[in-house]
Amino acid sequence: MSYEKKLLDKSIDQSQGLDVSLLKFFWQINPFFNSDSKSEASFLRKLKIFDLFTDIELWNFSKYLHRRTFEKGEVIFSEGDAGVGFYFIQQGTVNIVIEKNHADPEDQRKGGSVVVQLNKNNYFGELALLQDKHSRNATARAASTCVLLGIFKPDLDHLIYEKPIIASKLLQSISLIVANRLYSITQEVRVLKEKLRVSEEKRKSKKDES
Repeated sequence: MSYEKKLLDKSIDQSQGLDVSLLKFFWQINPFFNSDSKSEASFLRKLKIFDLFTDIELWNFSKYLHRRTFEKGEVIFSEGDAGVGFYFIQQGTVNIVIEKNHADPEDQRKGGSVVVQLNKNNYFGELALLQDKHSRNATARAASTCVLLGIFKPDLDHLIYEKPIIASKLLQSISLIVANRLYSITQEVRVLKEKLRVSEEKRKSKKDES
């Protein structure tokens, strides 16, 4: 079971939704847990998505983050899990893995297929903060011992209430991430379509010659 799924199973209240106090408790009982807002703010300053934040805003935002160490092979969240958090890689490497062929859901991929490997200063899982009942479309697994900073949905709710300007800047940054990734996917689709078109023309040309 993934770590994120354990958090949900232990903290969910069917009538009230996520219990943020329990969610934070189960995150923080990890033996490697440590919180240092100053060092975390310094780390965040290196990330381009926080360019709009002032130093004091980053320091305040860092108070809403949770730091945890994952051992190599540990699953952060699994494909199909309900999304809980947005994560930043402070140290180490994380593999994003597709567990099954979505064109044929019955086709389970043994061990999964790594689609991208994320290193220090990368981030993932941002859609969990934007979508209600978001379902993870891939598995995130620690490729090495890694340290992650995470922010959960209940934290975002508190941030919106307590620090609305910081929350708006965070949501703006997440929207930019999503837009950039959508643009990259669109470009990749265009390249693939062009390759298919050229391939089809070559096939027809050879057929006409024969």
